[in-house]
Amino acid sequence: MKKTGLLLIGLTIAILSNGQTIKIQGGTSVSKLDWQMKGMITNPLYNETMIGYSIFAGLDYLDKQYYNLSTNIGMIRKGGQDEFALIDQNGELTGQTITEIPTLDYLSINTMVELKYRIKETVTPFISFGPRFDYLVSHSRHFDSIEDMDELKSISVGLILGGGLKYDISNLQFGLRADYYLDFTKVADWSIENTGNSGEVTVNTFTLNLAIGYRLK
Repeated sequence: MKKTGLLLIGLTIAILSNGQTIKIQGGTSVSKLDWQMKGMITNPLYNETMIGYSIFAGLDYLDKQYYNLSTNIGMIRKGGQDEFALIDQNGELTGQTITEIPTLDYLSINTMVELKYRIKETVTPFISFGPRFDYLVSHSRHFDSIEDMDELKSISVGLILGGGLKYDISNLQFGLRADYYLDFTKVADWSIENTGNSGEVTVNTFTLNLAIGYRLK
């Protein structure tokens, strides 16, 4: 544990000492859940698109001609939505529907390699990829029963794949980027003993963010 702590401190110092652009970025997340109920006759739930938020602070460093590294930390909302028919006290359809929107809020950390090629003195397109770690900090009531079964995963790991465009004006940098969150883990995965019923929840997420940065070096 002590060695791990020293390694993290050393890594942080190395990143800060080599940091060249500090930035913030924010925008929207576009996601949908795939909520499967195995053993029951039902379609996947909450697989309609939900618009959430995405906000990050980060640092670009080890800036070379054709690549740089970028580390970012922030918050992202994932989820989905679906419409359900309302019934009255007699179990009859009312002709009305209600929209349910389950949400998951994650603290997200990523480190990416950005491959870039400057096409003008101030314009630089890029593609990026790297590992990602998300920690679940809150969720809507829709996940309470899964959490009670201790099957709601608090950690999500995967990759972040994206690309975008940077525009430099003096020490300021403006950018637009789009990212896809590729998950290696599920939101939840459960099985109910003696019933044969089970289920799983996965999520697909894209983000579209505007960024502003300040060049330190």
